[in-house]
Amino acid sequence: MKGGTAANPPSQNARQQWAVALFVTGFCLIVAWQMVDLGESFALLSHHGPQAWAGGIGLCLSMGVLRAIRLVVVIRDAPLAQVVRASFLHGAANAVLPAKLGEAILPVGLAHYAGLDFVRAVGVLFLLRLGDLFALLGAGLLLVAVADFWTLTTAMRVTVGIGGTALLAGILFLPWLIRLSDRRRPEGVAGLTGRFAAAADPISTATALMSAGLTAAIWVALGLAAELSLASAGLSVGMATAWLASIAASLAFALPTNGLASFGPFEAAFVAVIVTAGAPAEAALAAAIHLHLCALAAAAITGVAASVFPQGSVRGSLYK
Repeated sequence: MKGGTAANPPSQNARQQWAVALFVTGFCLIVAWQMVDLGESFALLSHHGPQAWAGGIGLCLSMGVLRAIRLVVVIRDAPLAQVVRASFLHGAANAVLPAKLGEAILPVGLAHYAGLDFVRAVGVLFLLRLGDLFALLGAGLLLVAVADFWTLTTAMRVTVGIGGTALLAGILFLPWLIRLSDRRRPEGVAGLTGRFAAAADPISTATALMSAGLTAAIWVALGLAAELSLASAGLSVGMATAWLASIAASLAFALPTNGLASFGPFEAAFVAVIVTAGAPAEAALAAAIHLHLCALAAAAITGVAASVFPQGSVRGSLYK
């Protein structure tokens, strides 16, 4: 049965995923109610002025624009406007849909609007998301190595720093690894893996460097937004701690089982890092909520922007 089975139709699966998301958000809210003075957190949130909101939304909006530019750099043989449109829709859907269902929007959008082969579009998504994961884990390890609230020996700090550097450098080799996997494919799936590996074919060394630079810029923007949210909540925890909190929140955001619009795990991960640094949980929660709302507002803006793109579509191989 297309899109589901007789036992679990798509509508039932969707209801289950929304129910799980509601449970996760509700559970995190109950835990926060027991452990944090929510009244104080929301009072601190109300003190964020217009400049804090405008700055946070602007930085989160720049992340969406940088993601679209990165996608255009990686996909050079598709209509630019439609690639940007698919990227904006992907970001908006990913921000609100449960169980990471929004990830499916990018390959579907690239196939429908830009005429890209669907399997190749999935390969592009895999390549970019793996690069994001390497960037987050690599930067996180480097920040752990320099953060002063973890008691690590010098040898441990050096080891962690080397691991982080290796992951960041590994971003450049991802296209090569995908092409290598295609050469070692089983004979029975040659056509399928070839279309998947086609995502890496147009990526030269210069393109890989540009894509890696844009990936770094995306997460630097998030780190700056986290610093702004913390400062607006009256916290001064240092750049390393602020950026590490944003990385932890991003990794929580990527969990397949998440809350409504990722509310709950995002805040929990962010607050855990800030509290570990010795800051009060109430102010940390106010900063986390501010950052999350700014990200959702930016996703809404890019989603609306995507709707004003030309409505014509170029149907890709998904529909053939």
